[in-house]
Amino acid sequence: MTSKAKIVPANLSDAGLTLSSQLREFIRSQIHAGDLKTGDQLPSENELGKMHGVSRITVRQALADLTAEGLIVRMQGKGAFVSPGKVRQELTRLQGLTEALGHQGMQVRTQVLMWKKLQAPPSIRTLLGLGAKQHCMALQTLRYVDNKPLSINHIWLNPMAAKGLTRDSLETADLLTLYEATHGIRLARASVEITSALATPVQIQQLGLTSPAAVLKVEKTVFAHDEQALHCEQSIYNPAMFRYNIDLSR
Repeated sequence: MTSKAKIVPANLSDAGLTLSSQLREFIRSQIHAGDLKTGDQLPSENELGKMHGVSRITVRQALADLTAEGLIVRMQGKGAFVSPGKVRQELTRLQGLTEALGHQGMQVRTQVLMWKKLQAPPSIRTLLGLGAKQHCMALQTLRYVDNKPLSINHIWLNPMAAKGLTRDSLETADLLTLYEATHGIRLARASVEITSALATPVQIQQLGLTSPAAVLKVEKTVFAHDEQALHCEQSIYNPAMFRYNIDLSR
């Protein structure tokens, strides 16, 4: 159930910004601060104009900017609403999805699509430090957040790291957590590459996208403290639901 948001009028007095930009920034700050929550309905254009002493044209421009950023959605005949927040994962530390999102109050569910021994491609065997005749455990999963499909994951596990893991355990915990709990492995680091890609028909169907669709492709190799590669993974994310955060300092 949505609620009508209560907005305290802003003091739009920054001469360096247009009125629409000032209003946009004010509403954005209210969303980021949590004063405006997911599903909250914003006041109407007329109400916002009267509250802040600006024209409807100014309000419309501010709302159009916020809509383009994905912070609000506008529904014909109903008004503007705060959009559901994107899933956020920090790049400042190595952590699993469940671990990262638990702090955000989101529920993660994993569906195992495949779990079996396979011959990995040469590039994967090289990354994992395996011989030409050694097999890997291949894992494919579909992960949901709050029952919405978030990512498709293809993972090649070093046989040492896969030992003792079961289909059931893979559906109830992050791989990183299982490494630590099952094997007592000390995790050290991961190399990560993030790119964009055009979704395949299968990915569009699994993630519930509309064709054509762009997706976020994340390739990661996880290493133990002795620099042994534990697994290589490729994850395809619905970009409308996911983002990485990183803080940079100088």
